[in-house]
Amino acid sequence: MIPSAVRHIRVLAIDDSPEFLSNLESFFETTPDFCLIGTAQSGHEALALVPELHPDLVLMDLQMAGMNGLEATSEIRRRFPGMAVVIVTAHEIPGLRQVCHENGACDFVKKSRLYQDLPDVLARFLISRA
Repeated sequence: MIPSAVRHIRVLAIDDSPEFLSNLESFFETTPDFCLIGTAQSGHEALALVPELHPDLVLMDLQMAGMNGLEATSEIRRRFPGMAVVIVTAHEIPGLRQVCHENGACDFVKKSRLYQDLPDVLARFLISRA
């Protein structure tokens, strides 16, 4: 991971796939203004890491064992109302994007379009913080 002093937007990634998390680490190594400060593989781990790491942005997988991404997102937003959470999912169910927003997610990215859509999501996040 890149030292947080180099980049100023702190990102925490949550996904039950170590391979996917590794891909995100590679992505953020070349993404200006963002630093991947940690990863977790469950909603419960996310809830433990958020108060410890103080990320600016959480990328949250939707489907995970135990606590799913919607539950974790709702709880993060309840505890940390200013925390931005983006749902990242392989699912393409009609109405899912709306459900994610209703549970506190500020944005939504399909894993099949991650590298095409995530840069735009990150740019919108930067604009919202300006």
